[in-house]
Amino acid sequence: MPTDHTDGITNIIAAIGGVGLITGDGPGEVEITGRDPIEIVWHLSPTANTTETFNLYYQALGVARQGDEFDILDWQALPDEYEYAIDSSEITFTYPAGAQLGGTPEVLSGGSDRWQIEQGEGYTTFRAQNLSPGDPFVARLPFTPGTLITAPPAWQAAQQAQNSRQWLWIGTAVLILAGGISAFYAAARPYLRSVPKANSYLYKPPLELSPALAGYLSNPSIGWHHALATLFDLAGRGFVTIEQIGEKSLFRNVEFAVTLLERPQGLRPHEQTLLDLLFTDKQGVEQEVVTLSEMGRLITSSRWKSFTHAMENEASDEGLLDPEAKRRQSRLVIWGVVLMLLDLPLLLAAFLLQDMFGMWTLLAIGAIALVGLLGLIFAASISPLSHKGFQYASAFEPFRRLLQDVAKGKAELPDLSYYIAHLPYATAYGLSETWVKQQAKSGYEQLPEYFRATEASGAEMAAFVAVISAASHSGGAASAAAGAAGAAAAGGGASGAG
Repeated sequence: MPTDHTDGITNIIAAIGGVGLITGDGPGEVEITGRDPIEIVWHLSPTANTTETFNLYYQALGVARQGDEFDILDWQALPDEYEYAIDSSEITFTYPAGAQLGGTPEVLSGGSDRWQIEQGEGYTTFRAQNLSPGDPFVARLPFTPGTLITAPPAWQAAQQAQNSRQWLWIGTAVLILAGGISAFYAAARPYLRSVPKANSYLYKPPLELSPALAGYLSNPSIGWHHALATLFDLAGRGFVTIEQIGEKSLFRNVEFAVTLLERPQGLRPHEQTLLDLLFTDKQGVEQEVVTLSEMGRLITSSRWKSFTHAMENEASDEGLLDPEAKRRQSRLVIWGVVLMLLDLPLLLAAFLLQDMFGMWTLLAIGAIALVGLLGLIFAASISPLSHKGFQYASAFEPFRRLLQDVAKGKAELPDLSYYIAHLPYATAYGLSETWVKQQAKSGYEQLPEYFRATEASGAEMAAFVAVISAASHSGGAASAAAGAAGAAAAGGGASGAG
């Protein structure tokens, strides 16, 4: 029996054939548990082929309430869920002689067409036959105001008191939202800037900057494509070769080997770190050859962090990052997480104190959670780029726009050899697969000197497309896992170049 919208249910007696049962879980006993709802379970002695009458007596307090036009008695006599059919049901409401019905009794739930209503002096009876399992019954009896009750029940009075204070909780929620959003916006505003969209093209890189760092300026969230761009750049400079060592068959994919021809001196920090990552096994033993399929096992999340740290440190040393932006971003992340976690104990407190304050408190709690979420959004929107980094990103934007539009087939290159020359940059911008496929469509079949295929003449281009596709995914899983784990520390803001 539900007890909501009542002042409680007392004096509960469960009986069989008019004989009350003692409480317990043995045969011939009854269990009465719960507060809302109250559950009554009769435990029967073994029996068969008999008819029993089950009696339930109780006193429900505060079930009539004051409405706008009438005093209302709503009562649910049958539960929403039960697993037995009912051949016949008769439910009678009796009320004091002075109580006057002000309207017509009605069935709110259970199908008004199946219930017959009989009214008499001081009573109303509802009857129905052949009810299916789960058919509910809720009746409403409207009384002339003041003839049934002269004051609202305690639960309604408490609800009215709570509703009278709703403006306080609404105002609190508005203040929390306004204050929280203003504070987060003020903290993030100096670093909420985006690279203006380019309206023209550049056909060559505007500055001396490695492909990986150029891609990092476009989206300061380091991924496998930055490492792959570095690998292609090193290969183009003669330090690495990529060779097909097996043909695709029914049972295996095509395989490629990446060979380190020499360990040059004077490399950029992220370039040297990548070579150490690829050509040194987990035990620290140097190796000269690694296959693409081995990269996924070689590049663990912990090892991948060495490359991301090298990239970030190099960008910082170049003056491309603003240390204060990184610190501000970290603080906003912390505050956002703290506010969202604070909602958990507040929700528990609201549940425990709902009888005192009602559920209007959820407005303030929801506002706190929303402010926390917006704080995380503001943090993610912060660009970690310094003024110099922003200038560099703006300078590279027309070049990035060219590569993107060429990869999508929206623009053409004035010199088809750019397909090979700009592959590292296209890769750094996450365009490697579409870039080489567009090269294949263009009919330009010249391949990089560092790539060697075993396919028959005429099929080399298909093999090159295959190696780019395979390389694009070979180390992605580990790098993605590391990126997700360190997103806050890595400063995953975007410059807005899109």
